[in-house]
Amino acid sequence: MFNKANTFQNLNNCADDCDVNIQIGEGSNSEIFKAHSNILRIRSTYFNTALSSYWAKKEGNIFIFKKPNIKPDIFRIILNFIYTGTISLLDINRDKDDKLNELLIAADEIGLNNELIDYIQIHINELSKENIILLFNTLKMIPCNQRNYNNIINYIIEYTLEFFNDYDDYNLFLKLSDDSLISLIKNDYFQMKEIDIWNNLIKWAIAKNPTISSHTSNWKSKEIEIIKNTIQKFIPYIRFFQISPDDYYEKVHPLSALLPNKLKKEINLHFIDSRIPISTKILRPRIFIKKQRWNYY
Repeated sequence: MFNKANTFQNLNNCADDCDVNIQIGEGSNSEIFKAHSNILRIRSTYFNTALSSYWAKKEGNIFIFKKPNIKPDIFRIILNFIYTGTISLLDINRDKDDKLNELLIAADEIGLNNELIDYIQIHINELSKENIILLFNTLKMIPCNQRNYNNIINYIIEYTLEFFNDYDDYNLFLKLSDDSLISLIKNDYFQMKEIDIWNNLIKWAIAKNPTISSHTSNWKSKEIEIIKNTIQKFIPYIRFFQISPDDYYEKVHPLSALLPNKLKKEINLHFIDSRIPISTKILRPRIFIKKQRWNYY
């Protein structure tokens, strides 16, 4: 049976008829990769332009190309993906550095970003939870198809409790970037109780400001102002009116200095009598769903 991936992998491993030399990296961390111009141009609009007669440098019949801003180990993954349409997510999981982040940024530059993200999402169960959060954060840093971004949000939302409650020696909630966190909190389907969102947001804000004590009772006006500034853009999306009075007065009220005065006043009025008119918009309750598989494609 014809196997396209294996066939192109064999081509990738065969340097005899390669007509492109690509110098990747700089100085001691550089390497020359050999490739076939036809495959590069078919698979990448970037290479299709770069290897055109207007841009390409040639020595005899060999195209000479340099990419100093990409590391060799990253380009090796990209070149394999160009030839086979696959990558080893296990290798990415084993790395403790930002390989996934670097891979997505490099793929975006070479015009493979959406295709690579599609591949990763189809095989997302092979990624560690930490790398899924890294993927989520990275998608806010680079241009990508909005569908890709929404799909990864849906996946994380579906497994909220597994992601943010069942962790080993690290708290994944604290690893969310500002934009990723606000995307989750704004989403009606985020599967976390409002009081837990508040508690985790405070932990997240403390982690963003490591000089501040985790013992909130010790905070002075300076610490309160720092945390207030850190969380202020999230406050409009927390559904305080959906928190029970008991939880609010036990867990939120002691830190009420972090909230706008108008909001504090209207929350208290609402708890006294929910019929009292208030001007603050009351967001609808979150929609909790039974665990299911999202249909991405």
